[in-house]
Amino acid sequence: MMCSKIQIVVAAAILCHYLYAASEIRICDHERQEDKGRRCSKSCDSDKDCISSKKKCMCDGKCGKSCINPTIRCLPEPTNIPHGRVTVSPYNKFEAIASYTCEDGYTLVGLPARVCQGDETWMGEPPRCELNHGMIDKNQECGPPPPAHHAVHNGPPNQIKFSLGTNLRYTCLPGFSQHKDSVDRAWCVGGGAWVGPNMTCSTAGCSTPPDIPNGIVDIATQNIVGSRVRYKCLKGFFLVGNAERTCLKDGSWDGREPSCQQVVCGPPPHVEHAEHDAPKDQYRFITGTQLTYTCLFGYYREGTERAICSGQEGQWIGPNMSCKARDCGAPGEINNGWRDPGYRFTYPTRLVYHCNEGYELRGKSPYRDCQANGDWSGVLPECEPIHCNELGPPLHGTMIGSKITYSSVIRFVCNNGYKVVGSAERTCQADRTWSGQDATCEEINCGLPGPIWNGYLDGHRTTVGAVYFYRCNLRTSFLGPDVATHCMENGLWSQPPPLCLGQCLVPSITNATITGGREGDWRDHHFTIEPKCLNGLVLNDSRPVTCENGTWTIIPRCVPAPCNLPPPQIENGHRVFFDLGHGSRARYFCIAGFKIVNNDRYLVCEYGKWNGVVPSCEENLCPSPGILENGEILKMGTRGKFQFNDYIVRIKHGDRLEYKCRKDFKLVGPKGAACVNGKWSPSERPSCVKSRHPIFNKLWRPYEERGKGPMYY
Repeated sequence: MMCSKIQIVVAAAILCHYLYAASEIRICDHERQEDKGRRCSKSCDSDKDCISSKKKCMCDGKCGKSCINPTIRCLPEPTNIPHGRVTVSPYNKFEAIASYTCEDGYTLVGLPARVCQGDETWMGEPPRCELNHGMIDKNQECGPPPPAHHAVHNGPPNQIKFSLGTNLRYTCLPGFSQHKDSVDRAWCVGGGAWVGPNMTCSTAGCSTPPDIPNGIVDIATQNIVGSRVRYKCLKGFFLVGNAERTCLKDGSWDGREPSCQQVVCGPPPHVEHAEHDAPKDQYRFITGTQLTYTCLFGYYREGTERAICSGQEGQWIGPNMSCKARDCGAPGEINNGWRDPGYRFTYPTRLVYHCNEGYELRGKSPYRDCQANGDWSGVLPECEPIHCNELGPPLHGTMIGSKITYSSVIRFVCNNGYKVVGSAERTCQADRTWSGQDATCEEINCGLPGPIWNGYLDGHRTTVGAVYFYRCNLRTSFLGPDVATHCMENGLWSQPPPLCLGQCLVPSITNATITGGREGDWRDHHFTIEPKCLNGLVLNDSRPVTCENGTWTIIPRCVPAPCNLPPPQIENGHRVFFDLGHGSRARYFCIAGFKIVNNDRYLVCEYGKWNGVVPSCEENLCPSPGILENGEILKMGTRGKFQFNDYIVRIKHGDRLEYKCRKDFKLVGPKGAACVNGKWSPSERPSCVKSRHPIFNKLWRPYEERGKGPMYY
C-alpha cells in the first residue's frame, strides 16, 4: 500500500504510516533481495532449520525468512526528530515499529515508519520534518464513510457528508471480535477521500491452528474464546515452547506456536583409558547413534563396550565397561636396597631402585617399566658395597683388620711404652672415607706429678716405670695416700700429689690460759686449742680456735663481760639504750603527767651488771587555782561541769578549768585553763570586773540628720 502524495492533515498521515509499516512487515519472499548495509541471518523454511533452540524461523523484511532470536533489541532506540516525534511499539525488540509524525505546519519527508530488523538495526534512515508551504482546500468534504463487515462506526448513522479531518472509530458487532492487527479508524483526508479502516470482524473464537512438523495438535471441537489447544511431539522429538495455548477475545492464540525438535545426545560418556570410534570434534549425536569403545594400548576391557543414543530421553545408554591396566607381577627384591613405588606393578608404572647407605648400583639401569605386553623392561639391578682406600699400621704399632668395604672396622694397637694418638678405631663410611683421624704411636710420658705446695718432688724420669717421691717442707704435715708414685702405661701417675699442710704457733692471749698447748709450741693442721679468760673477763668470740694449714681460724681476746639482760623497766616511764655491751648506758624518761624522781641520769653496764640508781615516775600535779572574786571556777569532766572548791588539791595532768563571772560582771583574761605537766596553761589568772550596759545603735535617724548614707525607719 502506498500513501497519497497530496497534502493531508496530520491525523491522516499517522494512519498512513501505520499501514505502510504493516505492509513492509508482511512482505516476506523466499528469495532474498540484496539491501546495501544489511546483514542477513541464516535462511530457513521452518524452526527446525535453526540450530539454536533460542532462534525461530521468522520474516526479516527483504532478508526473507531467517533464523532470528525474537528477544534481540535494536540499539540505539530511535529518538525524536526536529519538529516531530517518534513512537516505538511495543518496544525496541525484533519486529517493533518506530512511527514518525510531524508538528502542525510540517510535512514528513522520508520513511514514516522503521522496523527493528534481525541484524539489530532499524530499517532505513530517520525521516525529517520540513515546513509545509502548500494550502489545503478547506471546502473539500467526504461522502459516506467506507463500510466494514460486521462493524459500525461512532458517527451519526444517517450522515452522508463529513468535513475534512473527521476521525471515525469502528467497533465489531456483538458476537464478533476484532483481529489484533486491525486498524479500527477512518479519516476524511483531502480530495474527499477516506483513509481506513483496515479491519476484520469474525465470530468470537480463533482460527484453527496449523499442524507443527513432527508433532500432534490436539484441537477442541469449537475454537471459542477460552478453549485450549495442546501440542505433543512424535517419538524422537521434544517440544520447544508452550505445550498449551488459549483462545483470546481478540481471536488470537496466546503465546507463540511451539515446535518439535529432534532429540539429540551430547558428548558420549568418558571411560578412563579408553576411546570411542566417533570423531573427536563431534559433540552432538542423533537418536540411534551407536558407538564402540576400545581400551588404550596396555589396558584390557571388562564389560560391554557399546553406547547408544536413546531417542526418548536424549541420554546415552552404556557403555558398561572399564579398562584395567595390565599387571606385570612382582619384579623381585634386591639385597641392600629398595624400590619406589613398592607395591604397584600395573602398566605403565615405572620402578626406581635405590641402594641402602653404603651401597651403589653398578653397571645396570636403576629403572624398570611395566610394559604394555605385561613384562618388565630390563633386568633386576644389584647393590654392591662401596670401597674405601687401604690403610697401613703405624710405626711402633700394629693394625687389626684388613677389609675396606662399607662398615668395615680397622683397629690400631701400639707397642709397650707407646700410646695411640688419633683414632684407635676407624670405620669405612658411605662417602668412601674412613671415620676419625690418622693413628700414630707416641712414647708414653706422664710429665711431672706436681705441683706440691709447701713441698718438693724427688725423681728424674717421667716415662713408663719411672718413680717419684713426695717430700714436705719443715713445719708441715704430710696428708696423702703414699709418699711414692710411678708412671703407668695409660700416661697417668699411680698416686696423686699429697698436701703439705703447715703447722701453727700457739699464740699469747692476755688475761687467759690455753688448754691443749703452751705459748710458743707448734701444732699440726686441724689441731684445736681452748683459751679461758681470767679475772671475770670473757672471750670476745666463742668460735673454735683451729689450725688451718699454718693459720689459726681466729685469735680471740679477753674482754669485760656484757650484760645478759636489758636495764629494768619503770612504771609510767620508758628506757632508752642501744646494746648490752660493757660500757653501754641506759636513760629513763616519764610519760606525760609524770616527773622523774631519784634520777642519776644514766645506768651503765659494767662487767655484766647495770650499775646506778633506777629512778621512778611520780604523778605531776598542778597547784590549786584558788578562788575567782566575783566569779566561780568550774571543772570540766567526762559527765559535764561542776564547781571547783578550794579544798581540792589533786589536779592531774589534762584536767581543765572554766572561769565564769557573776551577773553584772564581765571576764577579763582567759576563759579557762588546762593542767599540763604540773603547770597551768595559760598561766595568766583572769579577773571579774563590773560591767556597763552597751550603747544601742539608732534604729532610725531624722530626715535632717540623714546624709548620703543608708536611711533607717
